[in-house]
Formats: sequence, C-alpha cells, structure tokens
Amino acid sequence: MVEERQTGRNLWFLVIAASVSSLGGFLFGYDNIVISGAIGYLAKAFNLDAAGIGWAAGCALIGCLAGSAGSGWLADRIGLKKSLALCAACFAGSSVGVFFSYSLSQFVLWRILGGVGIGAASILAPMYIAEIAPTRMRGRLVTLYQLGIVLGILSAVFVNMLIQRSGTEAWNLAVGWKWMFMAGVVPAVLFALTIVAALESPRWLMKVGRMDEGLEVLTRINGEPIARGEFSGIRESLAAEEGKFSELFTSGFGRALFLGVVLAGLTQTSGITPVFSYLPSIFEAAGTKTGDAFFQSVLVSVINLAFTLVALWLVDKAGRRTLLLTGISTQVLAFSAVGLFYFSGGWPIGILIGVMTFVAGHAVGNGVVCWVILSEIFPTKVRGRAMSVATTSLWVFAFLGNLVFPGMQKGLGNHGAFWVFAFMALVNVFFVLFLVPETKGNSLEDIEKIFLRKSGLKEDMR
Repeated sequence: MVEERQTGRNLWFLVIAASVSSLGGFLFGYDNIVISGAIGYLAKAFNLDAAGIGWAAGCALIGCLAGSAGSGWLADRIGLKKSLALCAACFAGSSVGVFFSYSLSQFVLWRILGGVGIGAASILAPMYIAEIAPTRMRGRLVTLYQLGIVLGILSAVFVNMLIQRSGTEAWNLAVGWKWMFMAGVVPAVLFALTIVAALESPRWLMKVGRMDEGLEVLTRINGEPIARGEFSGIRESLAAEEGKFSELFTSGFGRALFLGVVLAGLTQTSGITPVFSYLPSIFEAAGTKTGDAFFQSVLVSVINLAFTLVALWLVDKAGRRTLLLTGISTQVLAFSAVGLFYFSGGWPIGILIGVMTFVAGHAVGNGVVCWVILSEIFPTKVRGRAMSVATTSLWVFAFLGNLVFPGMQKGLGNHGAFWVFAFMALVNVFFVLFLVPETKGNSLEDIEKIFLRKSGLKEDMR
C-alpha cells in the first residue's frame, strides 16, 4: 500500500472499473437468459406455435443487433460512462415494461428495448475495462466481464427456479413468469450507481483531446511511472490514426476486422445461446419433469461459473489460442454425444452431462476468450465502431439460433439439431487453428502495430 501511495496508484478506481464491467456482463447474462424459464409459460399464455415460440425467445436479439450496431458510434462520441448509463436505463425499463405487458406485441416491444441494452453492453463493458486496465492484468480483468455474464445466467436460472416453485401452475402461467423479468431491476439500479463512481476511459479522453484528464486517469490506475509510458504509447498511436471507419479496411486492420467478425459469429453457431434460452425444455424433451428440468438448468449454470473461473485463472497464463482450441474441441465432442443420446431414445442423465460438458467447453474457450480478443485487436480511434461490427455478427447468429432451434428440433429431431451444432463447432476449431493469433502479453498499442505489419497473422503474433 505504501508503494501504491508513492506512485499515485489507487486500486479503488480499478475495482470500480472492474465492477462496472462485471455488472454490465451480469445484466447481459440475466436479461438474455431469463427467457429460458419464462418461455414455456409465455407460450401457453399467448398460445404460440413453434414459430411464435422462436420469435418470443429471439425478439430481444433484434434489440441486441441495434444496440451492438449503434453503441460503438455512440461511445466514440459521448464516452463510455454515459453510454453504459444508457444501457442501465434500457435494462431497468425493459424489466418493468415486461411485467406490465398484457399482449405479445407489448412483450416483444419491451424485450427489444432490453435487447438494445444487452447488445450495447456486450461491446461497451469489455471495451471499457480493456481501455482502462493495466496491460499485465488486462486479460484477467476483461474475463471478469464474462464472469459477470455467467453469474447473471446463474442468477437468472436460479431466480426462475425459485419463482417457478413459489406458486401453482396457474399462478406461474398468469404472473409468475413476469416476476422472472421484474427481478432484473435490482442489478440494473446497482449498475447505474456504480457507473456514477467510475472513471472515464483514458483512451477516449485522449482521443477527444482531453489529454490532461487522460493522463490523470492513467496515473490513478497505474501509478505515475507506468502512466507516463502508457500515455506516450497511446498518443503515438492516436497520431498515426485518422479515426475514419475506412481505416478498418486497410491491409492490417482489415485482417483484424475479418478475424473479429468471423470469430464472434462462430461463437454462436455451435448453439450456446439457444441452449441457454431453451435449457429447461431441452431437458424436458429427454423425459425430465418440469421441476427437475429447472433444477438441472441451475446445475448447468454452476458448471458455467466454475469453468469461467478456471479461464479467469488461465487466460494470462496459457494464452488465448490454447484456451480456444481446448474449449471448442470439448464442445464438438459433447454435442456429438448429446445427439447420439437423443438418437438412441433419450438418456436424461447422459444428456445432462453432455450439456454440462458443452457449457464447460464454452466457458473455457469462446465464452471468455472471444471477448478478450475483440477488446484487444482494433485501433483506438475506431475501436468502438469496429467492435460494433464484430459483435453484430455475434448477435445475428444468436438471433438466428433462437429463431430456428424449435424448427430444427421439429424437422431434424433433437439428435439432428445437436449434430448440426457439433459440426459448426468443428468449423470453429479449424478457424482458430489456422487463423487466430496469440495476443497474450501485448499492450493494445503493440497489438495494433502487429496487425499493421505486412506478413501473415500467425507469423506476426508469435
């Protein structure tokens, strides 16, 4: 602590920044997955067919597309703090609005608003902590965002289970499912209060010409000696960039954009979003009773949390590439087995273990590392807009997954649906193996310089 006072470093500001990012992730996870417990009752309440169920489960992802597409532009102009505050307002407004919805159209409207918050937070929260964190800790601190997501998912399925068990079938059908959404108001308010105490991103401050304020934030986070070096590196990087979106299509940054768009999309094609969105119904399709299916959903979310903690420990040790290859390969094997269990007539325990293994693989690989890489590989002046493009790819495939999953189950059978997901995970393995670089241990400005080199990505990054 003496050393920290002498260098001017204050860990409290770093704790607040990490809390903002984590709470943004928490609300992302909660608001995105709370539908899993409500969808069965909602479908009965509004008399939905397979297409209607897919639309009700996926409509929030339309908002996610809008939020992810516009948030980078917004952050580049008004800053990350104000942009994150707008996310908090979307989360709170959506929760209250859904509770007072009495038609499918009203429900969809408020879910789309929540989706705007989810999509925006999916970019702003990891970008915020990546821009404010010290280089040596960036991987672990960005991973706290993913930890927030899995805690939000766990909270959603746990709250869903508690509410489902608090009343009769008729009560759940009438109002219980609405309380599942309303509970999200509490973390939304906490998120807003934490943002008030947070510092603005030093890179954004410097980008808009507020150099002294940027240096002050860097000093508070890193201490004066390190802050001076970071300040010089950022200023040099900004001087070399025009800040035009067209820069992303140059030879160096074009490779970064391609990598980000494809990597983000592939995280979803293996089925992680539809799995969590329909989790209880997946287990019910294997013959599990409704109450037990809700409990098994909690178990899956606990596994998600446990292996996210493993990734948090390893991301700055083992590196990004190693975790990706290990996690995605595990997903291939897990869903191949789940498809086989369904094909052979359904084995509830085997399907539970397979889904848990799949989620563990996602947590160790794509769940953590994708967000870290997306927050690292783009130039400072256009990072927000570049992350918007890449993350929009993620939400496009997440929406399509939720929309078509009920139809896949009906047309291909449960076994066919999971084999399709396993095949897409295999495609993801080969993409990472041949194209994804290692970014561990490099500052954001160093990574930017690496992408500007003329030789191949793999050679540059090693």
